[in-house]
Amino acid sequence: MEEVLERLVKIKDLDEEIKKNELFLKNIPEKINALKKEIDRKNNQLNQTKNRLAEIKKSYKLKEGDIVENETKVSKLNQQIHTVKTNEEYRAILKEIDFLKNARISIEEEMINLLEEEEKIKNTIGNLEKETKEFVEKKSREIQELEAQKNQIIADQDKNKFMFQDEIKKLPDDIRKIYERIKKAREKAICIVTDEGICTGCYTNITPQTLNELKKKDRFVLCDSCGRILIYGS
Repeated sequence: MEEVLERLVKIKDLDEEIKKNELFLKNIPEKINALKKEIDRKNNQLNQTKNRLAEIKKSYKLKEGDIVENETKVSKLNQQIHTVKTNEEYRAILKEIDFLKNARISIEEEMINLLEEEEKIKNTIGNLEKETKEFVEKKSREIQELEAQKNQIIADQDKNKFMFQDEIKKLPDDIRKIYERIKKAREKAICIVTDEGICTGCYTNITPQTLNELKKKDRFVLCDSCGRILIYGS
């Protein structure tokens, strides 16, 4: 009987290992997707910074054009001022020139702000590129490790499932039928009982007499409360 009980413990261990691996395999795609999203977020941060740098250069170029256009308008107005015939026309031109000069000041301030922002980005983009590269490489390695673990666990699963079925076939017919009946009704069919004297399936205290019987390992014992197979283990 002790050999049968040892086989039942092995069956229990294999069953638990298979379930643990199934859960791990189930969670791997979610973990990989989460890592890929982290990589995408990091790359997007870098790309947004680079895009902003390109936008700054484009905006600065446009404002250079605005300055040239402003200067052209002021030059034309300065030429036109000598041809006016009334004070009202003269004042209107001066007002327009003043407006254009203030607009130029505003444009130049915006250009200065763009240059300052460009300089700030240029000073940090090198470190950001390095940081992003290291981050992506680290997360990519984690993905590769998960993929490797997945492949290894799949191989282990095939082996464990074969061993699990093989061990069940080696059980005496009467015990195998009892095990299969319990397994069909309850996810956990075999429970290890320690000196605390508790069924780890239903968490009911077993009697001292039953515990002593379990320690002898010469009988096949079921829990009086939940019907699971009980095996003593220190």
